[in-house]
Amino acid sequence: MKVWRLRNEWDTISPGVYRQIQAFDDNIMLMVVRIMPGSIVPKHNHRNVQAGLVVKGKLLFKTDRGELEVSEGESYYIEPMENHEVHNITSEEAVALDVFTPKREDYSAYTRLPDATF
Repeated sequence: MKVWRLRNEWDTISPGVYRQIQAFDDNIMLMVVRIMPGSIVPKHNHRNVQAGLVVKGKLLFKTDRGELEVSEGESYYIEPMENHEVHNITSEEAVALDVFTPKREDYSAYTRLPDATF
């Protein structure tokens, strides 16, 4: 078993958008994302399946097929290579938990060793 503890160190994705990579291996990656009010995760895509849960707040997801609001406690699924961007449409910080499979190779530089193992 391995454990990654939440830290106060966050990587910046874009202005007002921060990530922290948590548990991962070659097959899966878990990431916490903080999005400040009015901030945007710019339009992008990746080869990975992405599933997530809005832990706090409300987010607006925009894809080439349309847009949907996803609220606290609701989950989402993004197919590989699907263009998407995410907007925090509230006046409060939003927090999401993202899972990628396989892991995001382009995020390897942001990973860290587990804090505890046994």
